[in-house]
Amino acid sequence: MKELIDKYRQDELTPLELSELQEKARTSSDAEIDAYLFDVWLNDDNIETSAVSDKRMAKMKRNIHTVIGKKPSVLSKFVRWSQIAAAILLPVFIAFSVYLYREKSIFMSVEEMMVTTGKTERASVTLPDGSAVSLNTESRLAYHPRNYNKRERTINFSGEGYFQVLRNESTPFLINAKGLRVQVLGTIFNLSVRETNNSAVLSLEEGSVMLISTLNNSSVILQANQKAILEYLTGEITVVTDDFIHDLSAWRCGTMVFRNTELSQVINSIERIYGITIDTSAINDLSDKFTGTLPIDNLYEALEVIELLYHLRATIAERRVVIRAR
Repeated sequence: MKELIDKYRQDELTPLELSELQEKARTSSDAEIDAYLFDVWLNDDNIETSAVSDKRMAKMKRNIHTVIGKKPSVLSKFVRWSQIAAAILLPVFIAFSVYLYREKSIFMSVEEMMVTTGKTERASVTLPDGSAVSLNTESRLAYHPRNYNKRERTINFSGEGYFQVLRNESTPFLINAKGLRVQVLGTIFNLSVRETNNSAVLSLEEGSVMLISTLNNSSVILQANQKAILEYLTGEITVVTDDFIHDLSAWRCGTMVFRNTELSQVINSIERIYGITIDTSAINDLSDKFTGTLPIDNLYEALEVIELLYHLRATIAERRVVIRAR
């Protein structure tokens, strides 16, 4: 909370951070808030006092010195300090409340909140209900603040994301995406719904999820360690049990995990992650299998692994990589 209030004082809060601060202020005790403000009053040298006259400031200091000079008991000293702090900080509380009210009004009047990531960007989003979403590259998440968390918690989504949804049985969490709809109460899962792919993939780590195909109105309910693959062409959903369900969300830890995967698919993944093109015309067999991990934030290291395993040589020129036999 301290970091958020510091950002508020510097007028650097984003709408999402403002929402987070409001929630923390609502759930924090008066004692916790008092302790922070009291510490700021005593130790922060950057408090703006130009609005307080020298005469008024001198009077406040004399009052403080008087209290200190009397050396009251611990209890009475705390009570007196609280009175002084309350008198001095009351304008701050009023201004802070007005600010939160004004910003909340602005936030709630926004028609749509949207977060997007580029080809090499990732982001984390905390939704108004406290649910968290990690966005992979080239992803988009949007919702309507005015309606979110009333009867439903609805978002529109494309790309790839890791969802940690807080449980709320009275307010279901809904995702609208290309060719599908996801409905959960509270769970953890990875969802890939990229426009450029032939299918969408939902991998469930905890809880249960209902996946609905909007193409043919079919639906399935997934349990933990199950993966659903929805074909965009037909709308059909295939469910499989995956003992390595966490592999699909390994991008959150900076890695790509492959198990007995054709080299052509590995190359395609490198191209997508790094936003490059790779010339593989000199490779004789792209169906060779690869098992291992590659980094998603170090292209040179990723290519070095491929070079060593398949006796190849990679040359990088701007955003293009040419791979040749040694």
